[in-house]
Amino acid sequence: MVTLHAYVLRELLKTFGLTLAALTALFTMGGGLYNVVSYEGFSAADVFRFVPLLIPIVVTLTMPIAALFAVTMVYGRLADDNELVACRAAGVNVHRMFRSAVLLSIFVAVFTLLFGSFIIPRFVGRIEQFARNNIRDLVAQTLQRKGFIHRSRDGADSYTLTAEQVQGVTDEALLTKGFEVGSGLHYLLIRNPTLLHIDEHGALQRFAAAREGMVIFDTRPTPIELTLLVREGRNFEVGKSAVTIRQQQIGPIPMELPARVRMSTAALDDLIRWRASPWLAPRLQDEIRMYRRELLREHLFAWCAERIEAGADIEFPGADERSFLVRASSAERVRSGLRLSDVSVEVQRADAAVQVRYEAAAADLIAADFGLFGLALEIRMLQTEDADVLEYNPRFGDPDTPRRKPTLSVDGPWVPSEVEADLAQFPPSAVLDPNVEMPVPQALADRRISLQNSAKHVQRKITATIHFRSAYTVSVLVTGLMGAALGVIFRGSRALAAVLIAMIPFFSVLILMVLGRHVAEDPATTQYGPLVTWGGLAVVLVADFVILRLGVRR
Repeated sequence: MVTLHAYVLRELLKTFGLTLAALTALFTMGGGLYNVVSYEGFSAADVFRFVPLLIPIVVTLTMPIAALFAVTMVYGRLADDNELVACRAAGVNVHRMFRSAVLLSIFVAVFTLLFGSFIIPRFVGRIEQFARNNIRDLVAQTLQRKGFIHRSRDGADSYTLTAEQVQGVTDEALLTKGFEVGSGLHYLLIRNPTLLHIDEHGALQRFAAAREGMVIFDTRPTPIELTLLVREGRNFEVGKSAVTIRQQQIGPIPMELPARVRMSTAALDDLIRWRASPWLAPRLQDEIRMYRRELLREHLFAWCAERIEAGADIEFPGADERSFLVRASSAERVRSGLRLSDVSVEVQRADAAVQVRYEAAAADLIAADFGLFGLALEIRMLQTEDADVLEYNPRFGDPDTPRRKPTLSVDGPWVPSEVEADLAQFPPSAVLDPNVEMPVPQALADRRISLQNSAKHVQRKITATIHFRSAYTVSVLVTGLMGAALGVIFRGSRALAAVLIAMIPFFSVLILMVLGRHVAEDPATTQYGPLVTWGGLAVVLVADFVILRLGVRR
């Protein structure tokens, strides 16, 4: 029996290895590379650098199929060549010959479980890390190939960046200009860039153009920080006068790469963690971040209105040790933000000396959502029928003589730390907890309910994914045994016949697993999903023994 088992196992491994190699090459050069090039800007050289990372992923996914085909074909050839008849004539129990198929199935199941749950996510993470470290090249190649980069998200503003020419900068040239160089710092020089800003309602907000700009990518922190240096440009904003820019620095701005983590490729421990804490799930995490940003906006406006009604001043911090002291007689909530009356804004340095002062009969405090970049505050001074906007600036002559302007925008204020501290009492977990009361407007209350429903859907989907992945791993045990038995019955010694025969158990199990997954994701039948999945596999296992008992003589 040792000789017979070794003979059958050798044939199984040979057919299994050839089939696995063919399927790996097919899926790697097809679907695998297609998913990789979905990252905009990847060149052909970058794609082929991913092949070593894709091969282990494809091998793990195709091993059960290769094992099923191998056992069907090998046992079909044993039956077609009457070798099983010879074994039966020698007094050997033919059912014992199926131990080799069971042994191969166990090996494939264990390999698929370990690699699919713990190894594949690491390779996917390395692909994500490659995209992070090569963000400059991705941006450059996208601008060269398409001429623009468009970033948008449902329910948020969209941005479009164009450039006529893109080129890298050598370290020698950077050092000559005084730029820092080193690992994690990447520079990109763009000629004639333009930036188009469209709000969430599709209305034009800003259009900026410059003669040249330098984009600095700092990949050392998390998230990546992006800084843009522009010169000789013009900035046009709706409702404001055009501004000439000689030289300006924008940023550093936190820049998070789009989350491409999928539950089907996530590690098993991550899935279990996300199911227990759904606010950590990638896509839901982004939605909760945007919700808390809206909550911060509403809390900021309420805090400002409360202080103004109490007759107190509002001090906003800013970059470069600046601060913005705002005084107003009244505040009213409007659609664009907070409408202030009889406004005075003083821009101060750390020594509390007044640098610039603006006065207007009315002004809007606006908190613009910059997508993944956070909230950007703006105080938009407005002209009324009775009064212009006044600017007291010592750089333009007598500090007591104002310059009159129709409109004026004060950019640069940050959200006060005490407002952010108040929001800390509502962490992401509290947003999804219906037992935590949150004083929010009705629109945000409805949106919170939607997030809670989304969290329940994510938990159901994670549960369905765990069962589906586990069932796919175990399915090779029942499909391999059925494939071997059907190969013997139908004598599937030829490749085409083996493929057709192997499809019977494969599609039977696959249909049951897909059905169980859909049942588990449905809120009305979620508790029956695992029963359909594992109960279906149990039925197929019973069918295996029935086929072996009635269809294959000992």
